[in-house]
Amino acid sequence: MIKNIAYIAPHKTALTAALVMAISSLIFIIPMMIMMSFAPTVDQDGNTIPKIFPAAMVLIMPIFYFIFGYIFTGFSAWVYNKVAKFTGGIRIGTSE
Repeated sequence: MIKNIAYIAPHKTALTAALVMAISSLIFIIPMMIMMSFAPTVDQDGNTIPKIFPAAMVLIMPIFYFIFGYIFTGFSAWVYNKVAKFTGGIRIGTSE
């Protein structure tokens, strides 16, 4: 059975995609934070380097991914809905 995707709900799609991006970013951010915790704590002149960056990154990056993932996915869904009016949308085949 052939069906067309004629409309994509921008808010629901953007919210779902943004949450997936924010959660999946932790897969990369947590190991990076652990590796950065082993970095030297002083620079070449003997000045102390604060270790706040790795902890701040774990908090900021998922929020960053959520916000921009939401904006760009919502925009892409909106553009798709405009284009689908002229092209008929994406055709998919299903079976039971």
